[in-house]
Amino acid sequence: MTAFSTNSITLNNPVTNPFDNGIILIVDDVPNNLKVLSDTLANAGFEVAIATSGESALQQLEHTPVSLILLDVMMPGMDGFETCQRIKANAKTRNIPIIFITALSESVNKVTGFELGAIDYITKPFQQGEVLARVRTHLKLNQLSQSLEARNTELQQLTQQLEQRVSERTQELFASIETLKQTQQLMRLVFDTIPYWVGWKDINSVYLGCNQSLADMLKLSSPDEIVGKTDYDLNFSKEECDWFLMCDRRVIKSEQAEFHIIDRVLRADGQQVWLDTSKMPLRDVNGNVFGILFVTKDITERQQAEEELKQQKQNLEQALAELQHTQVQLVQSEKMSALGNLVAGVAHEINNPVGFLGGNIQPALDYIKDIFGLVDLYQQKYPNPDAEIQDEIEAIDLDYIREDLPKLVGSMREGVKRIRDISTSLRTFSRADSDRPVACNIHDGIESTILILKHRLKASESRPEIQVIREYGQLPLVECFAGQLNQVFINILANAIEALEESNIDRSFEEIQTNPNWIAISTQVSDSKQVIISIKDNGLGMSEEIKQKVFDHLFTTKSVGKGTGLGLAIARQIIVEKHGGSITVNSTLGKGTEFVLEFPIIKN
Repeated sequence: MTAFSTNSITLNNPVTNPFDNGIILIVDDVPNNLKVLSDTLANAGFEVAIATSGESALQQLEHTPVSLILLDVMMPGMDGFETCQRIKANAKTRNIPIIFITALSESVNKVTGFELGAIDYITKPFQQGEVLARVRTHLKLNQLSQSLEARNTELQQLTQQLEQRVSERTQELFASIETLKQTQQLMRLVFDTIPYWVGWKDINSVYLGCNQSLADMLKLSSPDEIVGKTDYDLNFSKEECDWFLMCDRRVIKSEQAEFHIIDRVLRADGQQVWLDTSKMPLRDVNGNVFGILFVTKDITERQQAEEELKQQKQNLEQALAELQHTQVQLVQSEKMSALGNLVAGVAHEINNPVGFLGGNIQPALDYIKDIFGLVDLYQQKYPNPDAEIQDEIEAIDLDYIREDLPKLVGSMREGVKRIRDISTSLRTFSRADSDRPVACNIHDGIESTILILKHRLKASESRPEIQVIREYGQLPLVECFAGQLNQVFINILANAIEALEESNIDRSFEEIQTNPNWIAISTQVSDSKQVIISIKDNGLGMSEEIKQKVFDHLFTTKSVGKGTGLGLAIARQIIVEKHGGSITVNSTLGKGTEFVLEFPIIKN
């Protein structure tokens, strides 16, 4: 083999290869071999450097980053084995993979090559596909090996750091335990002087200690006897222990103290006592919660006194509520009875003349028809009456009478029908409730109430008519006490009218006409099968203070003699107690008021 050149040649190729992170160094003394290998690798996208001797290769490796070496075995001077041995002896280059190049006719000891550190052999003549496959494979294997080695190094460093942290943490833990022992001794000296029951636990509610007072209460020989125990190991019931544990966990989880936890427990001597307990989290020097401290005071005597006072107060409140309830029922019963008798009597008195009028209208129409038929027949038989008859026909305007008289009788019929409707509404409003709810049409009750108040809704000299806006939904028949519901409607609607009249003070007729008074009534059925009735006005509204008292017994904003303060109290009682519903008020001062009634369609 002949020497070609001691100079190195670097071939750069812009193509990027996914396995290339450096240069492939080809070492061979035969120029043709160098050209074939360098062309093959360069065309495949690799960056190539060449050397014609072992010495030249070693020089290049000092300043050129090489990823893989193709090394000829048989070279003059320093052969491939010696070159490989020196490369592997250098710490800087020992990790570069080496593939030996040898001819089939050359007698080479491959075992020696592998022992020196080679990773593969390529035989001449070269097969381009084989060369590229081996180069790519060994580049990838080298990269994986380097990555694995780096990962192992990183893991070793992390392991060392972890061992260091475990060692430091262990030392801190021992120091904390020693500090804790000293703190417990100091705490015992302090807490034994406190007349209350004091104890401290770890985060698992296991006792770390207690003062002498708690040990005496638990019938323990000394405070040390409680260490390592839980409340379940002491003279408490399971229910009491569950309660203690729940409170402990709540304080530890929130890391916040809880004060004045009132509980009743059974002492070891069988006496039942009331306790006032405060629990606080215990923290170490780093602010971490490691346990809980509790202080308990026996408040049995105070609690018994408070219970007696509370019972007396409840008895008085119950007596007052029963008295008010009875009063409301009496007022409501007397009021509804008197109103019902009056309205029923009026309706009965109206029915007689209305029946007389209604029964005679149709015969009257028939008579009129007969008379006009006779007149028509007379005119046909005597088309030319004398002058006196003709003058009379013109004087009375017979044609106008023929046209207008049926209209007059028709108006009378409508008037009678209207009177009958009023009578029906009066009877609907004044109906007497039975001892159980009856299916009724809610809209009929609302309309009868509006009719009763019609005279107050009409226009007057000082204001236009109060508009009633109806937004009725599709309601089924509702099981209710209809007469009592009518009382609710009339109370709310009367209050709305009074609020509107109050809002009209100091306003002219034209101002009211520009922004007219109105009452909006809407009904609907909710998804939960509840009837919802809204009665809303655009009056003055009410303040928050009045809203809070509006359903109170005997509360009224009206002047003396104009209100009893029972209307809305009665309304609330009827809706809540009689119908199992609710009544709420929504109001903004200066913008109006809305009452919302809600109760079930079918009463339970």
